[in-house]
Amino acid sequence: MNTAKLVVILVLLLVVGVFAGSLGTKIYLRHEIERSQASRQNSEERIQRIVGRLTNELKLDDRQQIEVRKIITATDARVTGIKASYEPELRKIYDQSFQRIAEGLNDEQKARLQKRQERFSAKFNALYFRSLRTARAGSPDIETITRALGLDRSQRSQVDAILKEQRKREDLIIEKYQKMDHPDLMAVDHDISEVRNASMKELSRVLTSEQLANFKKGLPVY
Repeated sequence: MNTAKLVVILVLLLVVGVFAGSLGTKIYLRHEIERSQASRQNSEERIQRIVGRLTNELKLDDRQQIEVRKIITATDARVTGIKASYEPELRKIYDQSFQRIAEGLNDEQKARLQKRQERFSAKFNALYFRSLRTARAGSPDIETITRALGLDRSQRSQVDAILKEQRKREDLIIEKYQKMDHPDLMAVDHDISEVRNASMKELSRVLTSEQLANFKKGLPVY
């Protein structure tokens, strides 16, 4: 886990810990999931709003608007992908908070809390899987990769095949866990990471060290 991710998780742990065992935790959890859901459902509106502002401020013509929209859309998808990488850890924190709340409740209260947790989990899981799929839009296509890395014909063919296989395997993982009533998001994250690590090893056999380094650093958003 990188430093930035660790800091975010520690801060969230502190915040949840302060509220744990109290009514504040339930309010906090409900607020967070509703805020997250609203944010992602309005992604298209947000993109349209940003493009509109830039169009007005920069006096963009039609061609420029199309190009700017491509960049904003792809950037939004990549940001969604980064957020999705934190969500398995967040789900673990939320589950721990529910457990701590339950410790001070009677049986009837625990039953009601369990129903609330199930609703929360269903929404959280749906948003997580949606994030994984949305993030795909931020992945550069083979044309962009070829241009950015200067691939020759043979490299292009091999890289294209590797990335297509990676996407296929990731889709199978998402479909597998999405069908489960209680998917383990940490397991989803682990399985997808394994697939990506395997793809990176294959790419290292096709790309030069410089090309691989540039690929890892990140390519243009579209």
